[in-house]
Amino acid sequence: MKYIAIVALVALFSTTASAQDVCPEFANMISVISADGKSSKDLSIERAVAKQKKKGIYRGYDNSVRLEGPSAKVATKSRQKFAFRPINPQVHPAQQIRLYPFNPKKGFRELVVGGVNTFGGSKNRKSGDDSIPLELNKIKDGCYEVTSPAPLPVGEYAFSLGGQGSSADVKGTAAGYGSTTQGQTWFGFSIK
Repeated sequence: MKYIAIVALVALFSTTASAQDVCPEFANMISVISADGKSSKDLSIERAVAKQKKKGIYRGYDNSVRLEGPSAKVATKSRQKFAFRPINPQVHPAQQIRLYPFNPKKGFRELVVGGVNTFGGSKNRKSGDDSIPLELNKIKDGCYEVTSPAPLPVGEYAFSLGGQGSSADVKGTAAGYGSTTQGQTWFGFSIK
């Protein structure tokens, strides 16, 4: 009887410990949860640069966010689950995280977020919110499971996380100018 009680306590402790293992150790981080749901691997922080690129003689400029490298270092599956630890537990996590699709180019991945034409007018078609909807489920206090409602197609993606006083949003403004990457942290992954 004594051994059964000890085994039951060890089993209970190891179940609790494995639930804690999937959450990132630090705030404002994202982890990929393993297929069995018992472990996770942190996504690496990507270097993001806000760029303005001239498009032809009369088309003006496109504003974009670029991540270094033609693809992310971490490859996942279409229905992958992630764990997110928000930087501010008093603010709803949906306000602190966004997921965006990126277009692979030669040597970088790009997300066009706004633009202006040659005459200073807005390229409104570029100023919409291109973020992918996310579902957030609480794993434990201060840690959430993040999934997309629909399977993600093959491609390059990145989570944008806002820092203290900055937003995760990169939607272009009504004036056609995209927001900067200042204060944002980017975590990229590929769907293979």
